[in-house]
Amino acid sequence: MTGVCGTPLNGKTYQYYCCVTQRKHGNCKKKPIRKEYLENLVVNGILEHLTDAYIDSTARKISDLSNKEGNTDTISHLTRLLKANEEATTNLIRAIETGKSVELLSAQIEKRQSEKKTLETQLAKEKLIHPILTYDRVKFFFDKFKNGNANDASFRTSLIESLVNKVCLYDGEDAYADIYCNASEYGIRIPLNKHGKVSPKGQLVPLVRVELTTHGLGNHCSIH
Repeated sequence: MTGVCGTPLNGKTYQYYCCVTQRKHGNCKKKPIRKEYLENLVVNGILEHLTDAYIDSTARKISDLSNKEGNTDTISHLTRLLKANEEATTNLIRAIETGKSVELLSAQIEKRQSEKKTLETQLAKEKLIHPILTYDRVKFFFDKFKNGNANDASFRTSLIESLVNKVCLYDGEDAYADIYCNASEYGIRIPLNKHGKVSPKGQLVPLVRVELTTHGLGNHCSIH
C-alpha cells in the first residue's frame, strides 16, 4: 500500500493508505484506510504487547541467536590462538623466574606480545563484522520503546521503523489487521472498528499468516 491525500468538499485534507494495485489498475477491492487511524492502531498494538514477560522472552531469544551466529569459525580460531599465546607467555615468564636465560626468553616474550596485539586487532575487526547482542543490550532497546511517548511523532516513527516488519489488512464483516514485528515468531491481530476506534485487545497469530491467501477472509493488502 502507499500513502495518498484526499480533499473532500469541506476543503480539509485527509491522508490515507491505499492499495497500489487499485490505484494503478483498479482490480483490487481493498478499501483505503485513514493514515492516522492505521498508525495509531500499529503503535498502540505494539505498545500493548511490550510487556515485561514479552521483552524478557524476546531479549533472550535474540541474545541466544546472536551468540550462535556471532561465534564464527574465525572468531573461535582467533580466540584459541590468543589463549595459547597467553599460556606460552606465562610459561616463558615462569622460566625466567626459575633462573633460565633472561636475554633469550625476554626476546621470545617480546615476540609473543607482538603476536598478541596482532591477534587482538584481528579479533576486534571480526567482532565488528559479527557483533553479539547481549541480553541486557536487547532488553534496554525494548524498554526504551515500552516507556516511550505514543503521541510523540519521532518516537512513533522510530518504533515503527525499528520493530515493524509488515502490516496486513483484511476487509469484510470481521475486518482486522495482522502486525508482524521483527524478531518475533507471531503477529499481533487487532480488529478494525468501523467507527475508527482500535479494539483494546489483540491476539497472537502464527507467523505463517504472512503468506496471504483469500480463503474467505475478504479483500486484503499488506504494508511493508
